[in-house]
Amino acid sequence: MDLKEILFYIFLVLSVILLVWYAFGNSPTEFIVLITIMFTILLKIWSISDKQIKTEIAFRYLAKDFKEHIQHK
Repeated sequence: MDLKEILFYIFLVLSVILLVWYAFGNSPTEFIVLITIMFTILLKIWSISDKQIKTEIAFRYLAKDFKEHIQHK
């Protein structure tokens, strides 16, 4: 697993705990809860964008291989 994925799951658990704590009262401010949730979403988006970049690079190499294969015929 990637470090971003691990951090995502840690912050997801923390976000759920803070959200439940906020719902039942005597909790931190809603600003802290919102920042934690937004940071969790940011980590997931960052992880997805890295995967997309890797996929795009792989397709570029695949396209290059196909072009080379066609030229050698």
